[in-house]
Amino acid sequence: MNRVVLIIVAVVTLLVAGISWWFFENYERYEKEVEIGYSGEAAKNPYYAAELFLKKYNMQVESLPSILELKEMPGTNDILFIPTKRFDIGDDRVAELMEWVKQGGHLIALARYHRKDDYEARDALFDELGVKTEHRFDILPFFGMLLEGIEENIEEEQAEQNTEDSTDAPDTTIDKKEWEKSKKKKKWWRTVLNIPVNDKIEDKKVRFWPSKWMINQGRYEPAWEVQGNHGAQLLEFHIEQGWVTLLSEIDFLTNYHIDKYDHAAFLHTLVHVDNSERKLWIIRNGDRPSLISILFDEYSPAMYAFIVFVLFWLWFASRRFGPLAPNSKAVRRSMSEHIVSTGHFQWRNKNKLELLSSVQKALYEQIAQTRPLWVRLSEKELAGKLAKLAGLEEAKVYKALTTKSADRELDFAATIEVFSTIRKKL
Repeated sequence: MNRVVLIIVAVVTLLVAGISWWFFENYERYEKEVEIGYSGEAAKNPYYAAELFLKKYNMQVESLPSILELKEMPGTNDILFIPTKRFDIGDDRVAELMEWVKQGGHLIALARYHRKDDYEARDALFDELGVKTEHRFDILPFFGMLLEGIEENIEEEQAEQNTEDSTDAPDTTIDKKEWEKSKKKKKWWRTVLNIPVNDKIEDKKVRFWPSKWMINQGRYEPAWEVQGNHGAQLLEFHIEQGWVTLLSEIDFLTNYHIDKYDHAAFLHTLVHVDNSERKLWIIRNGDRPSLISILFDEYSPAMYAFIVFVLFWLWFASRRFGPLAPNSKAVRRSMSEHIVSTGHFQWRNKNKLELLSSVQKALYEQIAQTRPLWVRLSEKELAGKLAKLAGLEEAKVYKALTTKSADRELDFAATIEVFSTIRKKL
């Protein structure tokens, strides 16, 4: 290893060492938690956290993926929780459920919302109870719900910072009720209801979606009713020996929201409303209607906007400004196509000799123009000259010049190929 190589190696080593020292002096390794969503059972069961919470209090919970898995009705002391749209429950099954409720069962169901005068989307259970559902689309709560997670993370970071920094500690002299009131006003996109349960249990704070509510128009008087901004968020009926609890929405009991406010405690109150120990049956999923029905029911403003856009586009595309563009002239076909077609026509009509003689005549005319002295040569001498000029065998050229018949297509094609090669070299 010569001196120059040693110097280069030393410089590179010092450079790498310097960069490494600078990197480790200015950067340090740290861990960061990244939200990757739910996995395992929680990924396919939105009420898995609720099940674990109730099992912690020694309550028996049975979770089923579909009501079709429920081969027979639960016991008359059990609770059946159906947080689905119930498109797979018809009139016969509703009658069976109501008979089970009258014998002592407790049914908890979710309200279903659909367009007016949509018979296919009618709710047999709510029709039986005489409960009407109403909803409206409000864009402000929609965007507010999207911002909720961001704001909660900011509040948690600020709380941790206030805990670590004693100089920035919050003022403890502020009235807690006033602070809660101001906080509630700031979060304008959600309706947090203070739900009274009874004299022995303290009130529960539960967040409901403000644009969905229920109206009782049936013959049953609710034993428990929770009113929101527009109507009832919860209706509970005591029917003979059993109970039916209707909820305007159920998102607050899912895995993501159950740990907020008093949602978990409110769930415990729902399933123990009559202070009895019961087994809870949860129907996680239900059959869905057609895709068009889902789009119009869940995203009706977007679908109506899309329809208006399509109609406007059709109107715009159907308008014509200015005169019609003139039709372009038909493109004339190539002359070579006519020649090829003529050749095929002559061959099919047994005019082989005429085709061959015309090609030979065309070759002699070209020889007379380019090599006039060769016209006087005999066929043998002319074949030798042309073979030497085109780089072909003399016998093959002589045969092409003297042939007078072409019975087979292969012989005719070989002769024409010889003439074509010669004409290119003349």
